[in-house]
Amino acid sequence: MMPTKLFKSAILLVILASCNNNRAQQQPQQAIPKALEEKSSSYELVSKRSYDDLVERLYSELVSKDSELKKLEGKIDELNESRTDSTESFQKFHGKNQSFFSAAETHVAGIKDSLIREKIKNLVAGQLTKYNSRIATQQQLLAQIETNQMAISDLHTVLKIVRTLPIIDKYQREQLPKATSLQGYLKHQEATIILADSLSKK
Repeated sequence: MMPTKLFKSAILLVILASCNNNRAQQQPQQAIPKALEEKSSSYELVSKRSYDDLVERLYSELVSKDSELKKLEGKIDELNESRTDSTESFQKFHGKNQSFFSAAETHVAGIKDSLIREKIKNLVAGQLTKYNSRIATQQQLLAQIETNQMAISDLHTVLKIVRTLPIIDKYQREQLPKATSLQGYLKHQEATIILADSLSKK
């Protein structure tokens, strides 16, 4: 099994390499992504949604046009869907054993004779030690699965950001509105301030 640090480093290199390649491919394209088209004001869009995730929307557009991204998304979906099938049998088995030991502790606590109670308590504890030893491999595998799941989730987020940053950078460079309208409005404000000030002194 690939160590987590090596796993992360390897995939980060792939992501950054694909990101650089993607930037080169996107240079000639002039079309504004659908997610950034001005169908209505940004204020109106935000008011209609609790959260407008442009990173997700831009990334979804990229996925629809990139076979490698589609392949990755398919693999991630497949992992998410098959995780329960892969872990369910052990989780059920483990749950039953945990339930037994929990119930056994309750029963032991109800024994009135202290000597017998201690003897049975040790008996149950010994069985629990045996059980924990028997499931050590499965527990280690589950821990590694959880670690890998977090790594995949983090790297998936990294991928979305590094792939969409060039798009928003291009949008900023090419679609930044001129300052003219703001300057014009500011002049009207200042003229109104002067007028209001002069009238208040009469």
